[in-house]
Amino acid sequence: MPVDTAKVRTVAVVGHAASGKTSLLDASLFLAKAVDKHGRPGNGTSNCDCLSDELERKITIHAKPFYCQWQDHKIYLFDTPGFADFTGETIAAIRAADAAIIVIDGVTGVEVGTRRVWKLLDEAQKPRLIFVSKLDKENSDFFRCVEQIQQVFGKNCIPFELPLGKEAEFAKVLNLRTTPEADVPADLRAQFHKAHEALEEAAAEQDDKLLEEFLGGQALTLDEITKGTHAGVAKGSTVPIYCGCAEKEIGVRNLLEGVVALMPSPLDRGPVENVAPDAKAPFAGFVFKATIDPYAGHLAYVRIMAGTLKPDMDVINVTRGSKERIPQLLRIQGKTQTSVTEAGPGEIVALAKLKDVHINNTLCDPSRQVQFPAIKFPQAVMSYAVHPHTTKDEEKISIALHRLLEEDPTFHMHRNPNTKELVIAGMGDMHLAVVVDTMKKKLGVNVDLSTPKVDYRETITAKGDGHYKHKKQSGGHGQYGEAYVRIEPRERGAGFEFTSEVVGGAIPRNFIPAVEKGCLEGMTAGIVAGFPVEDVKAIVYDGSYHDVDSNEISFKIAGLHAFKEAMQKARPVLLEPVMNVSVYVPDQYMGDITGDLNHRRGRIMGVEPVDGLQCITAQVPQAELFKYASELRSLTGGRASFEMTYSHYEQVPAHIAQKVVAEAQAAKKGA
Repeated sequence: MPVDTAKVRTVAVVGHAASGKTSLLDASLFLAKAVDKHGRPGNGTSNCDCLSDELERKITIHAKPFYCQWQDHKIYLFDTPGFADFTGETIAAIRAADAAIIVIDGVTGVEVGTRRVWKLLDEAQKPRLIFVSKLDKENSDFFRCVEQIQQVFGKNCIPFELPLGKEAEFAKVLNLRTTPEADVPADLRAQFHKAHEALEEAAAEQDDKLLEEFLGGQALTLDEITKGTHAGVAKGSTVPIYCGCAEKEIGVRNLLEGVVALMPSPLDRGPVENVAPDAKAPFAGFVFKATIDPYAGHLAYVRIMAGTLKPDMDVINVTRGSKERIPQLLRIQGKTQTSVTEAGPGEIVALAKLKDVHINNTLCDPSRQVQFPAIKFPQAVMSYAVHPHTTKDEEKISIALHRLLEEDPTFHMHRNPNTKELVIAGMGDMHLAVVVDTMKKKLGVNVDLSTPKVDYRETITAKGDGHYKHKKQSGGHGQYGEAYVRIEPRERGAGFEFTSEVVGGAIPRNFIPAVEKGCLEGMTAGIVAGFPVEDVKAIVYDGSYHDVDSNEISFKIAGLHAFKEAMQKARPVLLEPVMNVSVYVPDQYMGDITGDLNHRRGRIMGVEPVDGLQCITAQVPQAELFKYASELRSLTGGRASFEMTYSHYEQVPAHIAQKVVAEAQAAKKGA
């Protein structure tokens, strides 16, 4: 039997850190009888936060799909991290899902993480509903949260439920779709009536006939409200607000019913890249996540986009141009793996031990080859130089890092040829701490971290002339070459240029390239502190040669020393990399952040409101930013975030250049 795609829901559960996402997942899985016990993150029994690094830190680190059934519907729910350090996991889950549940803490309300996931959902054009959690806690207030949600995200965020009781007395929720007004307590009737009217209006706006009935004063039926709001949610024009307490299982059943009744199926979402979610069509799937399982080995998580996937099918990896044979299909439920016989559009399966399948790959039936666009992951914002703890670790470090690269697209590694350091980069100090922990505990590699060396450069600010005669004659064939070289500065980023103004054959034409090679060798280590030189034009304009003793090596040496002498006279300076930085921060931290950026030698380029926050753009030297991710979190209590990209090289101020030169000379002596 083909999979009934209309009865599939694939939903990412997202929100700010500690808003109650994992608790909601645990309660949902228990009430849907997908697990035997109601796990709780607080005491380490969660069915969702089940991996060792998550249990140790008591936070969600990895996005994971969980499966349950509700009212004959298949529901896939993604638990996602709330910390910005693990945003890549959340982005991948949003890509694999058709919709999202945004969890908002009933005490703290809309926070920076809430705004961040809302923006991600907007960019992905994914429908959503909101669940206001923890309404049993002191100082929780559903109505205050609703007001804030509507101020920040718009009036199309509409309560579909009202809570009965406050804080410790909170015991029940009233569903506006299904609860008759006669059953509503007298003190809530005014709010109930107002919210119900907004709900009816939102449903009626999806259909001209319903809107006509509503404006004529006719009450909508339950089916009409459900049909209208389902259409509104699918289009993103309606955002239902649910509420409850996951720990006490209050409101969770209603939420699951809302997921089934209101959230879109793959059919409602429609074609992706002209591929319709038809279970009978040729298979097409997208790999959004990959992990290394200690028992199953490499696992590729696939979102089925079209067709029905079954074991032993032959498919094409369009991205890499290779063929694969599908092994058994696995449904991963925390630490549990279950084989399934087939999977259709909207479903999530894991495939073990494929030959050459990675994140962002498209798998499809050979009869219809398509390719889905890659997930765009954010740039790394924090880096460390990594050093093996022992010689034994040095042999294994590269293999371990490449294994981690396979699982985490927000983790990066490169060897800087100028500083001779192996540098790892990620989304923050917590992200990189998890990486180092994984290397130690899972892969058996110990490393030490240090602040990376800044990749300084040197250049010149004036013209300079140099001359060198290389003469080595001691009987027989000797060496002879003389070169006069003039250098002058070029625009920043223009690179190296070499020309010849030699006339009259002072240097034979076949030896001119050797002089250029000498200049290029001089560019590899400048005279200020031994850093690479850039943005220089070199002109060889005179010289001399010997009929017998001149050769290429002689003119290369002459070019090198002439270049070095010219640099001495051309007012050489030190350059440092400067980064473009965008800091997203609530209003109350504006003064702290701008003051801190100025302290870091940053230039504020502008400030503008973005998604309810202030976006401060600045240019800041890279040397001042290596620990900015953790320091920004400390400054703002985790309520700000930032992005960083390379901009240009700029002259280092004299007082800082002196320190850099002194450190370089000390390091040279120490070596």
